[in-house]
Amino acid sequence: MKASTNTPTTARGEVTITVARVAYPVRFSLNVLRDWTKLSGRPASEFGLAIVEDHIEAFSGIIACALQRFAPALSFTQEQAVDLLEEMPQTEADAIAEAITEATTTVNPLLASMTNQLAAKAQALSASTPSMNGVAGSTSLTVS
Repeated sequence: MKASTNTPTTARGEVTITVARVAYPVRFSLNVLRDWTKLSGRPASEFGLAIVEDHIEAFSGIIACALQRFAPALSFTQEQAVDLLEEMPQTEADAIAEAITEATTTVNPLLASMTNQLAAKAQALSASTPSMNGVAGSTSLTVS
């Protein structure tokens, strides 16, 4: 995260997390999500499922990863993140939840572009299929 005097913006996955009365700006970036995948052993695409299955493990894991990345001097652990969750005021919890939601549901530009390109390629390939004599024909399914 670049040094900035701006207030963190939850819409960009940025938030301030308070530890021992000290505010730390963090960003739930792709690297934080990547760190979470290493910690949890799950792919990033399963973060939402992880919240449903074990919200304490998922939230404490991603918060610990964010603090380890953006405030490394803290040497913050997942166990400390659980303690933090228990003591966290609702307003801070709301801001963190919004930042995590934005960061984990917003598709990064490269993935969005690749998805669009692959969809276009698949559509182009399915529009015409080669026939046995090499002439392209259309394919349709009929049910009797």
